Amino acid sequence: MPLAGIRPPGLYVLRGPRRVGKSLELKRSIAELLRAGTEPKTIFYCPCDGLSAQDLRRIVLAGQNAVRTLPGPRYWFLDEITAVPGWSAVIKQLRDQNTEFREACVVLTGSSARDLREATKDLADRRGGVADSDRLLLPMGFRAFCRALGDFAGAPDVHARPRDLLTSRAELDISELEPWSSALDDAWQLYLTVGGFPRAVGEFVRDGAVGAGFLDGLWDVIAGDAIRGSDVTEAHVAALLARLTANLGSPVNASAIATDIGLRDHERVNERIDDLATAFLAWRCYRERSGRPNPAAQRKVYFVDPLIAQLAHLRTAATPAPDLSVLNEQQIGLQLCRATSLDRPSAFIESDAVMYERTNTGAEIDFVGPALEIPFECKYEDTPWRRATLTMRARHRRGVLVTRTPLMTSPNPDEPSVWAVPAGILAWLIDQS
Repeated sequence: MPLAGIRPPGLYVLRGPRRVGKSLELKRSIAELLRAGTEPKTIFYCPCDGLSAQDLRRIVLAGQNAVRTLPGPRYWFLDEITAVPGWSAVIKQLRDQNTEFREACVVLTGSSARDLREATKDLADRRGGVADSDRLLLPMGFRAFCRALGDFAGAPDVHARPRDLLTSRAELDISELEPWSSALDDAWQLYLTVGGFPRAVGEFVRDGAVGAGFLDGLWDVIAGDAIRGSDVTEAHVAALLARLTANLGSPVNASAIATDIGLRDHERVNERIDDLATAFLAWRCYRERSGRPNPAAQRKVYFVDPLIAQLAHLRTAATPAPDLSVLNEQQIGLQLCRATSLDRPSAFIESDAVMYERTNTGAEIDFVGPALEIPFECKYEDTPWRRATLTMRARHRRGVLVTRTPLMTSPNPDEPSVWAVPAGILAWLIDQS
């Protein structure tokens, strides 16, 4: 649970895209407090959409005055606070000047990373001594999706960090999962179609399909909320999504996209991509240079959910549907991001944990990074796969090739070690949820 372990006087910030279930997580936390016997009147929940900074300040002070005589700590749940202009300065002032608020447990949610730097500065030393105050909620991972399908109660509960693959322990875990390989591949293909937004998964489980209402709502989140700029029309947004989807897995040429979709220049395209990343709807995969992102090189752009990649096609049939192989690459990359961002959610925002590599010969490796330690290459096919390992062998002498069904482990310490692991098994194994 993303809000597990919250307590006074901690100040927590839960970020993630809209429609991902942040409000539901707040309500689950409130229900847990009530079950534990917390006085209901000391728990405050406030949706912040449409509020001003002055409104926010008034609400906190009014809530405190209403229960001033009650004993015990206060719990504040302020939902979508990033919609309030200047919110971090208000929270800073309240934590500095208001003893009651400073001693309360405060949970803030937001759908924007745009103000992250300023907020980090404002909230420094005001987190109540809590080390894990930044939390991240993305569309549900593969294990949660499988649990929602209801067919995996007996699947082995084994876990491995990406950097711990190619070990004897990981080999044993993979061998436990091998009898489940077919079921996991079937579920993985569904996951690449349905994605992990909770309502979408619920509708699929209940009706066999994601409803048009949710797809329209997701479009509104992108076109009406995330993408900014008075010169950007819905036609531009649709064309941009279609172009980025067609480009999945390849470095983005912003100038070419600007020409193709009718935006003024490459800067406008990069601004719109930044809008998507800021709203946690896309993530940037930078080219690696000496273990760090290289912002001067062309970056790749992936979405945080398969439904976003399919949205242009689902709205206009003339737009081609994305191929499963690129959706597989996107979601494997996202699973790696999640696995390396558990202890440091800012790694997802800063895109400094999972990158791609271009070798001196011009070949590419899909995912590398110091937090991974091991390179990963995606080849979602059943065709002969050994040729796809040559770049990893030549560059790193080891790695993981993410396949559809071929499986090969058995490391040989005297030879370059490259394993072939089916995507469904890998996604299950590295999902820490």
